Amino acid sequence: MSSLSNSSIRPLRSRLGCKTCKIRKVKCGEEKPNCVRCTSTGRKCEYEGTVAGTFSSTPSTISIQDYPPSLLPNTVWRERRAFAYYFQQAALSIGGGLDVEFWRTAVPQVCRSEPGVWDAIISLSDLFEGPGQDARSPGQRHRDALVWYARSVSAVRQRIERGGMDLFVGLISCILFISIEAIQGNEQEALQLYGQGVRLIHTMRAQIASGAVSATKASLLEDAIVPIFVRLGVIAFTIAHLPVSDLLLDNAPMLPQEFVSLKCAREAIARLSTEIQLFERNCIEYRHESPTSHMRPEMVERQRTLSVSLKGWYTAFTALTTGPHAKNVSSPQHIGTGALLLTYYEMSLVILATCTSPSHMIYDAYTPNFQNIIEQSSIAFSALARSDGRQLPFTFEINAGFPLWFTCLRCREPKTRRMALALLRRAPQVQAFYNAAGAAALGERVMMLEEALAIRAIQRNTESLTLCSTDSVIEDHAYSSGQNGDVSDVDSSCLPTHLDPDPATQSHPIQTGQKTTPPTTVFIPEEARLGPIGIFRSRDGFPPGTKQADIAQWTQRRDQAFLRFSRNKRDQASNTWQVVHEYVPIDM
Repeated sequence: MSSLSNSSIRPLRSRLGCKTCKIRKVKCGEEKPNCVRCTSTGRKCEYEGTVAGTFSSTPSTISIQDYPPSLLPNTVWRERRAFAYYFQQAALSIGGGLDVEFWRTAVPQVCRSEPGVWDAIISLSDLFEGPGQDARSPGQRHRDALVWYARSVSAVRQRIERGGMDLFVGLISCILFISIEAIQGNEQEALQLYGQGVRLIHTMRAQIASGAVSATKASLLEDAIVPIFVRLGVIAFTIAHLPVSDLLLDNAPMLPQEFVSLKCAREAIARLSTEIQLFERNCIEYRHESPTSHMRPEMVERQRTLSVSLKGWYTAFTALTTGPHAKNVSSPQHIGTGALLLTYYEMSLVILATCTSPSHMIYDAYTPNFQNIIEQSSIAFSALARSDGRQLPFTFEINAGFPLWFTCLRCREPKTRRMALALLRRAPQVQAFYNAAGAAALGERVMMLEEALAIRAIQRNTESLTLCSTDSVIEDHAYSSGQNGDVSDVDSSCLPTHLDPDPATQSHPIQTGQKTTPPTTVFIPEEARLGPIGIFRSRDGFPPGTKQADIAQWTQRRDQAFLRFSRNKRDQASNTWQVVHEYVPIDM
C-alpha cells in the first residue's frame, strides 16, 4: 500500500480537453466534436471552446456536495457531486475506520483510468446517501445510481469480452458491485458476485506465483482484498455456505503474540472465527454421518488448537487495549471497533465450546457470554452511531449484527434473548449481504416457534414432545399456510403479539391452559430447541420424503420461503435420541 499512498490522486491537467474529462480527472483525447473517451462510455461530451483551463481551478468537492442533486445543472455535475460525497462521507462509513486507505486511496486511484470503476463509485455513493428508496418509483438520485451502475457493468463486460480486463481492476469492481447489490437488498446477486470474486482471487494468486503481477498489487491483494472477502464470509457463512475456506492459505502466518493495531486484531479474529465456523460444520456433518457421539481424536485435537489460538487472541487484544499503547485506541471509532471484536470473540468461544456436543442444552452454560455480546454490542452501537444517534444505513464490514443474531438463535434465557433481538433491530439496515430487519424477523420466528413447542410440552405435562410436537405443528400449519405462511400461525394463542425487550413487562402473557405464564418462566426442553437452520424456497425443490400433498399446496407460490432446521427427538421405544430434519413455511 505504500506506493499507492505515496502517489496521491492529483488532477490531470488538460488545456484543450472536454469538460467531462476534466471533471473526471482523466486524460482527454481532444477529438471533436466528441472525444473517444466520452463516446466509448456513453457520456455527454462538452467543450469550453478555446478557453484554457485546468481541473484544479474548478470548485472544491466540499462545495459541490453541498448542492442537492436536483439543483445541479447536468449529469456531469451530479457525477461530480456523487464522487465528492463518496470521498468525504461514504468511503469512511462503508469500510469502517480501519480501511480508510483502501476505500479512499486505492479504489479512487483505480477510477482515474477505469470508467467502469468511476461509475460504480458514484452509483454506490448515491445509494448510500439515499438508502431504502422504492425501486418501483425511484427519485432522481436513485435513477442516476441505476444508470451509472448499468453503465459500469457494461464497461466491465466490454473489457472482459475484449480480453483486456486487469484482474486487480476486476476485483475492485467486484467489491463495489457487491456493495451496490447488497445496499439494494439483492442478497442472491451479491452472493453470486462474492463467488466470482473468490474465483478472481484464485486466478490472481496463480499469476502472482508466476511473477506476472507487480509486488504492489500482490501486497494489496493479500493485505486488503482477501481480508475483505474473509470478513464477508464470516458474516454469511452460516446461511449461504460461501467458499470462504478457499481463501485461507495453509501457509498463513501464525497468530502474533501481540497486536500493533486494532486492524491486526480484526484480521486475526476474522480468520479465527472463520476457522471455528468451518470446524463447527465438520462436527455437524460428522454427527449426521456417525451414530456415535464421540469425536475422532483429530477433531478433539483441532478443537484444542483453536481454543489455544482463541485464548492467545484475547490475551494479545487485552494487552493492546489496556497496555501502554491503549491511548492509541481511545477514540470513539476505536472503542466501537474494539467492542465489535469482542462480540466476535465471545461468539467464537461459544461455538467452539459447544460444537462437539450433540445436545443443545449445553448453550445454557454460556449465558454470561451471550450477555457479554449484548453489552459489547451496545457499546459499539453507541460509539459508532452518527451525530444524530442513528446507525449507518449500510456497512460492508463485520458488525455486531451477526453475534446478536447468533444470540437470538442459541441463547434460551428469555430476557437475554429479547435484549439481543431489540439490539439487532438497532443495527445498520444492511450489513454486508443481509438486511437487519429480515435477520431480526427470522430470529423472532425461531424464538416464537421454540417457545410454542415448549408450551405444548408443558400443556401435556410430559418431559418430551410426542406426536403433537413439531411434526403436528408443521402438518397443521402446512394446510393453513395458504393465507400468509407466517410461523406465528402455528398457534396464535401461544405466541406473544409483541416482543418487549424486557419480557417481564409484556402485556400479552403466553396462555398455558388454566393459568398464564410470562415468557421469563418458559423453559425450552431439548426437543423444542432448533438446531442449524437454513432458508429455501419452493422453486428450489423440496427435501426428499416431502409429502406430495404438501408439495402440491406449497408450490402454488414458487417464491414461498421455508425455514429448515434440525432438532433432537427422543425415540420413546428405544429411549434414544435421534436427529430429525424439518421445515415450516415462513414469510420473508
